[in-house]
Amino acid sequence: MKQRLKRERELVWWGAMLPHMTKPVPLEVFLGQPVDEAARIRQFHAAWDKVDRAMGKSNKC
Repeated sequence: MKQRLKRERELVWWGAMLPHMTKPVPLEVFLGQPVDEAARIRQFHAAWDKVDRAMGKSNKC
């Protein structure tokens, strides 16, 4: 029960502090997980490629 109360307090604190942060914290860091920067970049590019395809554009020459 103490752990749950501690976690709830942490989440409330983060919720209050997020609007004041100048640089967003990656979700993995927030959750305490290791960050795979290469995988994050691949996911970012895959998401933008999907947007480009939906708009009828292509990054490939």
